[in-house]
Amino acid sequence: MLATILGADALRHDELMEKVWQFRHRQFVERLGWEACRRPDGREIDQFDGDQAIHLPLVIDGEVVGYSRLLPTLQPHLLSDVYPHLMDGAEWPRATRIFEWTRCIAEASDKTIGGVPISNILMTGVIEYCLVAGIETLVVETHPKLVNLLVTTGWNVMPLAAPSVLEGALIVPITAKPSMAGLLRHHELYGITGSVLDLDYAHGNPFGPSALSRLAFVEEQHGNVQYERMAGE
Repeated sequence: MLATILGADALRHDELMEKVWQFRHRQFVERLGWEACRRPDGREIDQFDGDQAIHLPLVIDGEVVGYSRLLPTLQPHLLSDVYPHLMDGAEWPRATRIFEWTRCIAEASDKTIGGVPISNILMTGVIEYCLVAGIETLVVETHPKLVNLLVTTGWNVMPLAAPSVLEGALIVPITAKPSMAGLLRHHELYGITGSVLDLDYAHGNPFGPSALSRLAFVEEQHGNVQYERMAGE
């Protein structure tokens, strides 16, 4: 399922995090051709993978098959330190409960969890994690195609600036706000039942030492369908 690991706790989960660095290198460098990130050791790590980063690896049978990273906007992040020109001089949102959503990818495969494709589990896990952790808004620099996907799957999306061409691709900075209605939309679209988060592995709470609690929402009745926790969690 989707693990929730704070950067400050990465050493406690070094075996899984090593798989994360290797997965990121395979996906972003070898698969997508991000040559600037290529490393001889086959590990993709950047300057933002510090204590404040939140790592959300999707794990099946001990192997990482998908991944997302969230970065606090009150600390250096991609939009502030690498791509500020995407804002065309305007300010971007930043606050304690606003995070930047980066490095989101699932491996290209036909793997499923409970019959649900891993890419759908990954996207659902991000919105569920935000609701569980109390993250109110995500800032994303992404392709217009993903903007359309976010809108149709229940995120409240707002563009921050006009699209720009970055390394030959059209990129637009946006905010995406999670909601309970959005999570229900993911459940309905993807046939997901119950929580997709593994909160027992790591507490993943960016706002304090207490463990995160599962949403009652995912185990309550929604209309005529009972969403129970997914088998295998």
